[in-house]
Amino acid sequence: MIRRPVLFDLGGEDETGDQPAEAGPAAEERTPSEREQAERDEAERVQAERDRAAREKADRDRAERERAEQERLAREQAERERVERERAEQERLARERAERERAAREKDEQDRLAREKAERARLERERAEQERAAREKAEQDRLARERAERERVERERAEQESLAREKAERERLERERAEQERAAREKAERARLERERADRERVAREKAEQERLARETAERERAERENAERERMNREKEERERMARGPAMSSPPQADPVRRTARAPVLFDTEAAPEKPLTPATAPPVPDLETGEIPRPEGRAMQTVMALAARRPSRLAKFFWSSLSALLGFILSVAIWDFVTSLLDRSSIIGTVALALVAMVGAALLLVVLKELAAFGRLRRLDTLHKEADAAIASHDLAKARTVLDHLLAFYGKRDDTRWGRQNLTDRRDEVLDADALLALTERELLTPLDTAATREIESAARSVATITALVPITLADLLVALTANLRMIRRIAEIYGGRGGVLGSIRLARSVLTHLVATGVVAVGDDMIGSIAGGGVVARVSRRFGEGVVNGALTTRVGIAAMEVCRPLPFRELKRPSVSAVLKRALAGVFRKAED
Repeated sequence: MIRRPVLFDLGGEDETGDQPAEAGPAAEERTPSEREQAERDEAERVQAERDRAAREKADRDRAERERAEQERLAREQAERERVERERAEQERLARERAERERAAREKDEQDRLAREKAERARLERERAEQERAAREKAEQDRLARERAERERVERERAEQESLAREKAERERLERERAEQERAAREKAERARLERERADRERVAREKAEQERLARETAERERAERENAERERMNREKEERERMARGPAMSSPPQADPVRRTARAPVLFDTEAAPEKPLTPATAPPVPDLETGEIPRPEGRAMQTVMALAARRPSRLAKFFWSSLSALLGFILSVAIWDFVTSLLDRSSIIGTVALALVAMVGAALLLVVLKELAAFGRLRRLDTLHKEADAAIASHDLAKARTVLDHLLAFYGKRDDTRWGRQNLTDRRDEVLDADALLALTERELLTPLDTAATREIESAARSVATITALVPITLADLLVALTANLRMIRRIAEIYGGRGGVLGSIRLARSVLTHLVATGVVAVGDDMIGSIAGGGVVARVSRRFGEGVVNGALTTRVGIAAMEVCRPLPFRELKRPSVSAVLKRALAGVFRKAED
C-alpha cells in the first residue's frame, strides 16, 4: 500500500483571520519591503511546519517497517526452530531405529552363538557317548565270561526291585483311579440330587400355580353364579310387581337376553356315541398266526454294548487283569533280555543289532505312551473348559466369561473351520458387557461349524449301524459293528471338538459317555420315534431285522448326542440341542421307506 504525504494547511483562519484584524492599521503603515519580509517569514514558517510533518510521517513509516521486519524475523526464527525440532525428532527416531536394529542383530548373533554352542555340546555328548560305548563294549568283551554269573544275579535283583517299584506304582495308580471314580460317582450323585430337587421344586411350583388357578376359577364361577342368581331374583320380583299392578297397567314382557360368559355351565351328552362302521382303514392289523404277537424291536446289539461299556469292573477283576498284565510283561521282558544276552554271547554284531531293534521298539512304545498322555491332557483340558463355562454361567460373571472366551480362542487358535468365528469374537469381545450374552455369542460363532460336523458324524454312524443290523443276520456281527462304529464316532466327535483322543483316551471317553447315558436313563427308544422315522411297527412287521436296525440307529444317535454333550466345551444354551428324531431321519433317509410309501 502506497502512503501519501499529508499536507497540513497552516495558513488558515487561526493565523491570519484575527491577526490582520488586530494589526490592520499597522499593516497599512508597513512598507512593501516589510510586507514582503513578513510574507517570506510566513512562507518559511509554513514550509518548516510541513517539513516537520513530513519527518514525523517518515519516522512513523520507518517504525512500521521496522516492526514488520521484526515480525518477519520472528516468524523466520519460529520456522527455523520448528525445522530444528523436526530434524532433531527425526534424528532421535533414526537413532532409536538403529539401536533396535543393532539390538536385533545382537540378539540374532547371540541366538546363533547359542545354537552353535548347543550343537557343539550335542556333538561333544554324542562323541563322548560313542567313546563310552566303545570302552564299555571293549570292557564287556574282555570281562564277559568272568562276570556272567555276577551279572545274572544282579539282573535278578534289579528285576525284583523293578517289579516291586512297578507294583507300588500300580497300587498308587489304582488308589488314584479309585479316588477319581469315587469323586465321579459323588459328582454324578450330586448332579442327580440337584436334578431331582429341581424337578421337585418345578412340580411344587406347577402344583401351586394349578391350585391358584383353580381357586381363581372357582372364585370367578361363584361370583358369576351369584350374579346370575341376583339377576333371576330381580326378574322374578319385577314379574310379581307387574302381576300385582294388574293386566291394564301391565306392559308386554320384553325378552331378557341371557348373559352367557366364558364360565357359563355347559351341558354334555354323556350317552355313548354310535359306533362307526368297521372299514378296512379302521380295522386292526392281522396278527401273525405263526408266532402270535409280534415282538417289539429292542436293539439288543446297542443295549448290550451300552451295558458292557457302562458297567464298572469289580476290584477283583481289576486286580486279576493287572496281575496278568504284569506277569505277561515280566515274562516278555525276561525273554527279550535272555534273547539279547545270548546273542551278545554268540556274536557281538548280531547282539548289537538285536539290542538296537529292542531299543527302537522301546522308543516306539514310549512315543505311544507319550501320545496317550497327550490325548488324556487334551481331554482334561476340555473338562477344565467345561467346568469354567459352568462356573461362569452359574455366577453370571463377565470376567469369568471373558476368561472362558480367551481360553476357547487359544484352544481353537489353529483351526481353519473356526477362523471366521474367532475373528468375529475378537472384534466384538469388548462390545458385549453381559456374561450370558458373551457366552451365547461364543457358542453361536465358535461352535456352530463344530456342531454341524459332529452331527454329520452321528448320521454316518447311525446309518452304518442300522444298515449292517438290517442286512447281516448274525448277532455277534451286530455287536461288533455297533461297538466299533460307536467307538469310532465318539473318537471323531472328540477330535472335532479338540479332544484328539488316543486308543485308551477313546475307551475312557466312550465309558464316560455311556455311563452318562445309563445314569440319565435315556437308553430306550419309544414307538413314536420309530414310527416317525420308518413306520414303526410296520417296518417291524415287514422285517424284524429292519426294526432292529432302526432301533440300533436310534440308540447310536443318542450315544452321539451324549458324546457331543460330554466333549462340547460349552453346554447347549444358545444353540438348540440336536433332536434324536431329526438326526435319525436325515441319517436313514432312503434306507428305510415309510409305510405310506
